[in-house]
Amino acid sequence: MTDQQRWDLAVEAAGSVYEHLAPETGAQLDTLIGQIMRLKEELVERALAAGSASICRTCAGRCCRNGKYHVSVLDLLAYRSSKTEPVVPEFSPGPACPYSGASGCRMPPRFRPMTCVVFNCELVEGPMEPDECTALYEKEKLLRDAIARANSLTGRRLDRALLLSCDT
Repeated sequence: MTDQQRWDLAVEAAGSVYEHLAPETGAQLDTLIGQIMRLKEELVERALAAGSASICRTCAGRCCRNGKYHVSVLDLLAYRSSKTEPVVPEFSPGPACPYSGASGCRMPPRFRPMTCVVFNCELVEGPMEPDECTALYEKEKLLRDAIARANSLTGRRLDRALLLSCDT
C-alpha cells in the first residue's frame, strides 16, 4: 500500500469514528479539540516570540524531516470538528515532511501535530528566560492532559499516528 493510499484510508476511517460518536461524546470531544487547538496556537506563538521563524528558516527545518508519521488521528479530527479541509500531504521519496512546502509547514498552527508544536531545539529554547521556559512547559503539560482526556473520553488512542492507524 502506498503512503497516499494509507492516507486516504486513514482519513476515511477517522471520519467514520467521528461520525459514529454519541452526540454527547461528540460535543465533549469538540470542546476538547477546541482547547487543544488553542494550546497549540499558544505554543507556536511562544516559539515565534523566541525567534523560531528566523532560526528555523536558517537551518531549513532539519527537525521537520521524516514527519509523515507525526499527524495523529486527533489532528485529523480537529479538521473534521472545525469543518476545514485538511492539508493534503505530498508524499515523495526523501526525508522532507509531506506537510511542508517551500515556506515551511503548510498547516496552520492549531492543526499541527503535537510533536511539531512542543519540540523546540536548543537554538530556540536556549535563549529563553527561565520563566519563559517554565510557561512553555506548563502549556505543553496542559496540551498533553487535554489529549489524554480526549483518548479517555472516546476510549481510543486518538494520539496514535494517523498513517499507522490503518495498517493491516
